[in-house]
Amino acid sequence: MKKMMILAVLFIASAPVFAQFTYGVKGGLNLSSLSKMKTLGGDDSKMKASVYFGAFAEYQISDYVGISPEIVYSRQGFAAKNDGVIIGQDVRATELKAKYRFNYLDVPVLVKLYVADGLSVDLGPQFGFLLNAKYYAKSGSTKVKEKLSGVKGFDMSLAMGLTYDISRFFVQGRYNLGLSNVIKKGESKDKHRNNVVQLGVGYRF
Repeated sequence: MKKMMILAVLFIASAPVFAQFTYGVKGGLNLSSLSKMKTLGGDDSKMKASVYFGAFAEYQISDYVGISPEIVYSRQGFAAKNDGVIIGQDVRATELKAKYRFNYLDVPVLVKLYVADGLSVDLGPQFGFLLNAKYYAKSGSTKVKEKLSGVKGFDMSLAMGLTYDISRFFVQGRYNLGLSNVIKKGESKDKHRNNVVQLGVGYRF
């Protein structure tokens, strides 16, 4: 018992030597789409470019492992041509060009595995909270803008990517694989999942 207590005290005392806490800001480009959009009456989803930005903290447990929670504003959605449906709305009209915008507040919680000096592999769950969803369409001189009621308020994703530190700055690439159905029950029999590629930069204070 005494040996175990001595080992525990030594472990607690040595933890601050290895642990390092940092925080900072990040932002960049989103390339997003939604799977299986043909079943909602339109063409397949096409990637839509937008932005994301937010803040993060990192608790580096050792030279090889860190834990990093984040809070990120993320503009997602998709683009489509010859779209014939507005999700959750009683509006049916053929539009030449259409964009669906889903604004999320995302909370990823990542495990960072440092595989080389300054380079980490990042992996973990992401919890998305829908702020609002909108539809934009243009056909000639006619423009349509609608709020969407058929999008779920919560989204679950698996975040995976790479981060490379350059002093206090870093560059980052990430893919957020949607795990849950974005569309409310009754809108479609298929599961429509968010797919988001993120390319960005950040700064550690």
